[in-house]
Amino acid sequence: MLLQEKMQRTQFSANEQLIVDFILSKEDQIKSFGTPQIAQATYTSPSVVVRVAKKLGFNGWRELKASFLAEVEYLQSNFQNLDANMPFTEQDSAMTIAGKITQLEVESAKDTLALVDHDSLQKALRIMQTHRTVNLLTLSNLNFMAEEFVFKLRHIGKSATVFPIQNTMFQEAAMMTQDDCVVCLSYSGESDPLFQALGYLKTNHVPIIAVTSIGENHLSRLADVTLHVTTREKAYSKIGSFSSLTSMSLLLDILYSCYFALGYQQNLAFKKQLSALTEIRPIDNHIIED
Repeated sequence: MLLQEKMQRTQFSANEQLIVDFILSKEDQIKSFGTPQIAQATYTSPSVVVRVAKKLGFNGWRELKASFLAEVEYLQSNFQNLDANMPFTEQDSAMTIAGKITQLEVESAKDTLALVDHDSLQKALRIMQTHRTVNLLTLSNLNFMAEEFVFKLRHIGKSATVFPIQNTMFQEAAMMTQDDCVVCLSYSGESDPLFQALGYLKTNHVPIIAVTSIGENHLSRLADVTLHVTTREKAYSKIGSFSSLTSMSLLLDILYSCYFALGYQQNLAFKKQLSALTEIRPIDNHIIED
């Protein structure tokens, strides 16, 4: 859940609501306001500003302001004049739709890169590097993406697995140990069937890398580290999950590529040797001929 959504859904007193409405109306202009200025503008008091921050899960106004401004900056960047939920209309021609979907994917990629945090990425890589097996947990069509990530890792000699059958996922999660790690994919971060498996993982001290939307959600609270995907789509009111799937695929490619680079020459040699041994086929196209 985005912070702005949480502010709109949380129950506040009348004075607290005045402050919340003021913050939401100011957006990025709130940068120049401290608690005395907000209290004066809303005819309340600094202590009420602090109460609002604490109700939203922050220690004080400075912490709330920093998180709010970061979210506003993200939501105002990229995706100008482009709706991730309804990127084309019924009047658009086939070539117009092709252009709009291409633009959507380009904007999604740029948006994803803006969300990549160096420290979080490095922590995720350390977890993958220091644990025996990388296990992918997800649901529905995201299993196809997980399978591709597992395919890449296995073809450089890293033990990796995905569990597309839900009951198998629960059983395997219950058998994992602290020698294993998990990458969990969920756009909403609120996919209930995953949390039975995640409960087993927490009990067994298995580190969890979450790939999910920005804001607060159940998955990110349970994870040891979170990598954020572009968060522009509504849960249901959309033509397709174009933006989120593009973002998630790119994040997994980034994670794989950075992991590959940790042992670049060794991984390249392993992959080339495996390919030469197993991918024997005639190639007539001089562009792809090796």
